[in-house]
This record gives sequence, structure tokens and C-alpha cells, in this order.
Amino acid sequence: MNGKENIIGKILADADEKCRQILNNAQAAAQQAREAANEAIENERKALNERIEALSGERVKNRLATAELDARKYKLNAKQKLIAECYDKAYAELKSMSASQKTVFIKNLIDKYAEQGETVYVAAADKEIVTQKFLDGFNKNLKLASKYSSADGGLVLEGKGYEKDLTLTRVVAYLREQTEGKVASALFGE
Repeated sequence: MNGKENIIGKILADADEKCRQILNNAQAAAQQAREAANEAIENERKALNERIEALSGERVKNRLATAELDARKYKLNAKQKLIAECYDKAYAELKSMSASQKTVFIKNLIDKYAEQGETVYVAAADKEIVTQKFLDGFNKNLKLASKYSSADGGLVLEGKGYEKDLTLTRVVAYLREQTEGKVASALFGE
């Protein structure tokens, strides 16, 4: 039996050796898999940190750009308010003209814009200045309308199929269209 036991012992020893080799190989493979996984995790962590840093930098840039845009909008709005105040002041000055100034102003409007045979609608505030006798002095066959315009000042000239709005509001609006760039340049030096 000794031979049998030796053979069995040899088989068992070989089997134990084989198991140890398999176990060592499995442990080595597991260690390699852990190291590879840790390396992959570390690489992914670095990539994520770089991406987070890049996104954070982008957010900061975007916020700065938004803040600069808001500042420009605020500045532009403030400039537009100042320009509007200039034209509002011009309107107030025109509205508060003395009778002699109104006369000269209306005379200039009629000289420049009135055509033969038009009907003149005058604002109630200017009815003392613009009379039929006043209109007759222009030799353009102008007719004073029986109704007043609802404007604060100025006049409306009406012909066949057209109307020329020369009220103070419209005159200031027209002047604004023509001069706003120059006013901005004078105010802000741009």
C-alpha cells in the first residue's frame, strides 16, 4: 500500500501545487484588474477635473460677458434717457414760446411747407396768432379751418388727399430723427 499511498500522496501534492498555482494566478490577475481599474478611475477623475475646470472657466467667461453686456445695456439706456430729455426740453421750450416767438415760428413753418390752396388747422393755443388775415399775408390762398387741431402748438396743413403734420410734437420728432446722432456726439463725444 505504500506504493498506492505514494501515488495518492503524489497526486494530492500535485493537485495542491496546481491549486496553489491557480490561486496565485487568480490573485495576480485580480491584483492586475484592481490596479487597472484604479488607474482607469484615476485617469477618469483627472479628465473629469479638467472638464470641470474648463466648464468652470467657461461659466466665468459667460458670466463676465453677460455682466459686460448688461453694463453696456445700462449705459446705452442711460444715454438714451439723456437724449430723450434733451428733446423733451426742446419740446417744452417750443411749447412755452412767447407770442412773438410763436408768430415767427409759425411764419417760418408756413413759408417753408405751405402750398397754394391748403387748409390750415391751428392749435387752440395759437388761435390768437394764426388768423385768416395772418394767412392772407402769405399770398398762397391759404384757408383757416373752422376747427382747431388737438395739438399743443403748431399747425396741420391739409390739401387734397394729403396732410402735413407740423404740430410741435411732430416737429420735435422729425428733428430728433434728423439730429439724434449729432446730439449723442455732442453729449458723449462718440
